[in-house]
Amino acid sequence: MTRMTASVTVDEGRLFFDGVDVAALGGRVDTPFFLYSQARIAANVAAVRRAFESRHAASRVFFAGKACSNLWFLEQVRAAGAGIEVNSGGELWKALRAGFSPDQAVFNGVAKSRRELEEAVAAGIRGVVADSLCELRRLDEVARDLGTPARVLPRVDVNVAGGTHPGLETASGGKAGIDLGEAMEAFRLTAASEHLELAGLHLHIGSQITEVEPYLRALGVALDLLDDVERELGVTVPALDLGGGFAVSYRERPMRPEGDYFFAGLSVDDYAAAICAEVARRRPALELWVEPGRSIAADTAILVTRVESEKIKRLRDQRGRVVAEDRWLLVDAGYNTFFDPVLYGWYYPLVSVTLPEAPADEDFRVAGPLCDGGDVYGGDADTAYRRLPAATAPGDLLAFYDAGAYTLELMTPYNARPTAAAYAVTEGAEVLRIRAQQSRDDLVALDEAAPLA
Repeated sequence: MTRMTASVTVDEGRLFFDGVDVAALGGRVDTPFFLYSQARIAANVAAVRRAFESRHAASRVFFAGKACSNLWFLEQVRAAGAGIEVNSGGELWKALRAGFSPDQAVFNGVAKSRRELEEAVAAGIRGVVADSLCELRRLDEVARDLGTPARVLPRVDVNVAGGTHPGLETASGGKAGIDLGEAMEAFRLTAASEHLELAGLHLHIGSQITEVEPYLRALGVALDLLDDVERELGVTVPALDLGGGFAVSYRERPMRPEGDYFFAGLSVDDYAAAICAEVARRRPALELWVEPGRSIAADTAILVTRVESEKIKRLRDQRGRVVAEDRWLLVDAGYNTFFDPVLYGWYYPLVSVTLPEAPADEDFRVAGPLCDGGDVYGGDADTAYRRLPAATAPGDLLAFYDAGAYTLELMTPYNARPTAAAYAVTEGAEVLRIRAQQSRDDLVALDEAAPLA
């Protein structure tokens, strides 16, 4: 039986997403495609805001736009009352186009160009996060040349590991942030500048953090640093931006006793309760900013893919004797559409759309269509196999859950496969197309042999 979610239900042998028959939609549009929930976006933003604002009134939520910067999605986030955190000039441009005011935007990133800094300062955004002393000096020059003060938050590597996937660790010696030993110098430079306005301190320890303890350790380091800064420099640091990283449960239970970053036993309320209690104990007047991305976007969408082919591959021992057989399903969504399964070995639940009431009683290997041996999905329970109904066959539709975050952003037209379309179900059960499927003409639209001007 298909696992139900806030958006997925099954009725009379049909799988519905916010009331829309997914198989019927799959008969009208090309696969693969993403399907988003307007109601779930609003509910997730409201949950984060309520969790923090009810416990610490001076809290602000900035959605991490890198998780999903589709214009329609951003408009829903803005309408739900969140601000926006961006990581490039392009993301800032999209955020402003989606209707966010400059005061609702925070600009992060490790290698901002001078042009990007100029755009951010000229727009008058809420804060530019300075990722290095080098960048801080560049920002000072930009603000001086524009004659416009820049609101800045030095980003400090507080040297606290998040305990997540190695590729998602952003502190504890990674590329992001100012070394803790140079943090005071960053605040000195900011305080001494006529062109910089100290907006706060920024930190971020990673994505998919499944425990509250790393946040509390990072918070302790940051609050101690704020004490030192204010005592030595005689300034007030108005805000602390704690970043995001609140985990999503891609699995219903952990697969390993020592920890499983695909399972989150905590809700956003659990994170907020611990964090806000510590802020209230030490600095009740401090503004607290958070930048959730995955925890807002992940469960807002599914990815629907079609089984195009099947095969049996026999496993043989050294003498050539068949010792096992693998049943393979080849689907039309590969890592051109769904990159994190290859990039990070990421796990997403997979269910049958065509047979939602049938028991998942057969082991399958599931792979995409690309000319690449690595275009294979990892299995359930730390195996190579996915459990699906035994009758699953070519033509059937499957759906990956929790496909809303870090998916549209990472699609590529590899193997000259046009990137997938995305649709959304409104709260009135209307289906909107929020991103068009690429055409074949799009695949060559930027190819040219033209002399430099």
